[in-house]
Amino acid sequence: MRNSLIFIILALTIQFGAQAQAPEEAHKRIPYVEIVRDSIPDCVRLGKTELHFPGSHERFDSLYVKIEKMLSSGEGNVNIWHIGGSHVQGSYFPDRLRQNFAAAAEGEYGYAVPYRMISPAYDKEQFFSVEGQWDPSVISRSYKGTRPRYGITGFGARTSDSKAAVAFSFKAKGDSLRSANSCRILGYSPDGQSFPIIIKGCDTLFCQNEGNDRFLFELGEELDSIKVNFHIPEGSSFVLGGIEPLNGHSGFSYYASGTNGASLSSWLNKCDELERDLAYAKPDIAILGLGINDSACKQVDFKVEVFKERYRQLIGMVRRQAPGCSFIFITNNDSYRYISRGMTYNYNAPAVKKAMFELAEEVGAAVWDLYDIMGGKNSVNLWRDAGLVQSDRLHFTKSGYNLLGDLLYNAFADDYNKIQ
Repeated sequence: MRNSLIFIILALTIQFGAQAQAPEEAHKRIPYVEIVRDSIPDCVRLGKTELHFPGSHERFDSLYVKIEKMLSSGEGNVNIWHIGGSHVQGSYFPDRLRQNFAAAAEGEYGYAVPYRMISPAYDKEQFFSVEGQWDPSVISRSYKGTRPRYGITGFGARTSDSKAAVAFSFKAKGDSLRSANSCRILGYSPDGQSFPIIIKGCDTLFCQNEGNDRFLFELGEELDSIKVNFHIPEGSSFVLGGIEPLNGHSGFSYYASGTNGASLSSWLNKCDELERDLAYAKPDIAILGLGINDSACKQVDFKVEVFKERYRQLIGMVRRQAPGCSFIFITNNDSYRYISRGMTYNYNAPAVKKAMFELAEEVGAAVWDLYDIMGGKNSVNLWRDAGLVQSDRLHFTKSGYNLLGDLLYNAFADDYNKIQ
């Protein structure tokens, strides 16, 4: 009788002990963004927002193991790189994705670029003020004179002004939840004589030149505002590519690279140091949003095989520097395109979609089918009428981009959270 009682107590102890440990052993899920379905216009096909895998899921299986480990241990980073054109430079889309991933686990902010020097489409979450004379340019625009040696931001602003300065702050809305205890300045001096400095109170902070157009500053404390000055001797100059604020946090780090009008050709042929800089970004996830500018032409002029080959070149570049990277293609939105006398419908979205599904099958990538989510041909008119697309029927409104950021994030979260 006594032995039976001991056996029962031991069995119960093992059973309840296992139950007590279960929460620690459970799969670490990432939270969804709440979307009130009744508030979403009928033109948005919420039943079509999932990630598609026309080929292998193997790369994402490996990625999800890394995410699980990061969330469980609170150590390490999962790096996301989002490349595109105006949908990325305009910032609302990548900012929403950055915010959503940060809510799950906030890592590094990524690149802060003073696009406001050249365009009204810039990141409103950032605040830049500029002093002195600058000559800014991006990979998607023609440039008179000596073209800058562009890095991963696709941006270069040259100055020979010894009084030049750039101040960056997260306080675009009057407050800030972000800060940095160090920062990296991306840029270079053609003759090697100029370099950035940071004035903090009465102190002048000097950088560590990391080489390859990278200058690291240790700030000594958490700051949400950074002002960069430059030591520029007479006859010298400095080309600024951007600022990378750093906080050392473990989590999802989000790096966005996008300039208005950029195509695959822009990035491959004009961004001299893209592959070099990918070795530092080392993306675990690459969100591929290029295609709208590549296909902004007559149907007869859109060469699908050229488009696919350029994407193969970009993917190969990423894989050489980040062999385990997982890729997510975003199909073109239904849209119009610019012509000399105004706008005309862009008939190439289905061809781009087909090419992306074929590439995804070839390289084991995912596809987020924005064209289908919108409703296919001529759906852009409905999205415009619903206030989700601008009057040009090409770019989205802020609410439209925010919705895309929520839907894509939830699609990723849903695929990840299916792991048992």
